[in-house]
Amino acid sequence: MTMTMNAVDTGTLQYYNRPLRVPSAAAGVRGSGARVGSTSKIDTESPLWKSCQDFEAIFIKMMLKQMKATVDKAGLVSGGYAEEIFDDMLTDEYAGSMSKNAKFGLSESLYRQLSS
Repeated sequence: MTMTMNAVDTGTLQYYNRPLRVPSAAAGVRGSGARVGSTSKIDTESPLWKSCQDFEAIFIKMMLKQMKATVDKAGLVSGGYAEEIFDDMLTDEYAGSMSKNAKFGLSESLYRQLSS
């Protein structure tokens, strides 16, 4: 049995470590035409930047709420309305923190678009 496993493992290893071949059609591709983003410095103290981060936080909050909606609540005690309020405030804080630290890129893109 181990002889068969070694043969299979060796074959799998050889398959995954084979050199990649570029398809012949790829030679005619020159690029997507997409522009590279601006490298201009972002003024992190400007009201526009703060508004862009707030917008990104709202977007992230909406995303987190939709994600939480897919998870079934399971617990011994239901917190009721107070739990809903606390959970909403906690989601606000998570979204604000993620907007500042996670580098989603939405606020940067929005800032560059609106500042030009």
